[in-house]
Amino acid sequence: MSLNQWKEIAWYGVRFKIPSDWQLSRIGNRYLLMEDEFGPAMEIKWAPVKGQFSHQAHFKRLASLQKKKLRKSLKPELLSSEWETALTDFEVSEFSWASDSSRGRGAILFCPTCRNASLIQFFHKDAPSNNRVAADVLNSFRDHRNDDQILWSVYDIRALVPETFELKHHRFEAGRYELAFADGGQHIILYRWAPASVLLSTQDLMLFARSVAHFGKTEPVAGKMDGCETVEWSASPASSWGRWLSRFKRKSSYHWMGLWHLETRNRILGVRAEGKRPLDTEVLNRVCIHYESV
Repeated sequence: MSLNQWKEIAWYGVRFKIPSDWQLSRIGNRYLLMEDEFGPAMEIKWAPVKGQFSHQAHFKRLASLQKKKLRKSLKPELLSSEWETALTDFEVSEFSWASDSSRGRGAILFCPTCRNASLIQFFHKDAPSNNRVAADVLNSFRDHRNDDQILWSVYDIRALVPETFELKHHRFEAGRYELAFADGGQHIILYRWAPASVLLSTQDLMLFARSVAHFGKTEPVAGKMDGCETVEWSASPASSWGRWLSRFKRKSSYHWMGLWHLETRNRILGVRAEGKRPLDTEVLNRVCIHYESV
């Protein structure tokens, strides 16, 4: 399979590519599990490290978390030349394990630049026969960017959000995705609805927008942008007194929402922003420009 056919996964600061026949089956804050047709194929956990990092300490912690039988089979390995070449930017140690039904091979990574530690392991039913796949995945692995942005790319959505915005919750249901971020009192929520052809079969985008959001007294406005139908809505305090008072209210006083219909993708995407202070339009524009269905 050509690497060009692989798909990108990006979550909570890490990003890498996986074969197109692998599926993302479980998502946590800093945890991902990928499966193929036979079951678990790859697992990754990561976290920032405070203080000194020790591969030996992390390996002992890994062993302590395993069931007794599996713990006995867990052992450190010499770092293979393939993995060493793929992970030149990291401090790396390798390990393996085996159970009655499967076996695995993994690596503990530490990045001295961003001080993230990552544990990546690959699962095999039998002795691993295709080490090239694991090496190619590891070769694509990155755990930080240099532009103060974080890429989020899972399933069929891809977004770029400032690193100051922390993920507060996520939802991936069949017809609706939602990623909610916050930076102090500023909130940004990304939406994706599908299939658009069904959702818009008896209503237009304006009516759909009204069905998924409460717009209050201010009316949303329909339009077109880059060939896409759009709906945009905003609300803010009208007076200087209202703007000053909004800082002390529990609820947000500044609101904005934009929806657009990607007809070729059969998707509806939306971005919502809320805050007690005026919203940063430059940040919102950048988020909208980089939010896409892939």
